[in-house]
Amino acid sequence: PARAGAIAPVDVIVEAQNISSGINAEYGGYGLVCLVLGILLRCIVAYISVNCSKLNVKEKLFVCASWTPKATVQAAIGSIALDTVRESYPVDETRELYGVTVLCIAVLAIIVTSPPGAALISLLGPKLLDYKGEEVEPIRIPSCSEPDEEEGNNSQVV
Repeated sequence: PARAGAIAPVDVIVEAQNISSGINAEYGGYGLVCLVLGILLRCIVAYISVNCSKLNVKEKLFVCASWTPKATVQAAIGSIALDTVRESYPVDETRELYGVTVLCIAVLAIIVTSPPGAALISLLGPKLLDYKGEEVEPIRIPSCSEPDEEEGNNSQVV
């Protein structure tokens, strides 16, 4: 049984089919280019963000691969622009086209990044990550809203 509020893959495909006739191919092409550039930038930022860590190069590359899939935010807010335009009065056709474009690119982001990203994680995990059976210590992250450790141990365990 599906969870309440969950989006099934079939629903995404049906929604993409329903709205695909409303988007200009030019906008879709620009959306795909933006998506590819965004994924590349996301990988670069992922690598930079772990560059000073104790991870080895293979582990850093795996972090880049694990940041590739994107779908949570797109699935949650992809249709808000279109809904907002359709609730306005009078309906502006140009703005409705923009809303459909945002929704289509959100669906495109889900379809293009999630399945390949999951496959990439599954394939690269065993190749890039080594588990030697040793105990791993939790990472302690200081909380910004709580006093320093001198006053007590106020850190979060990750």
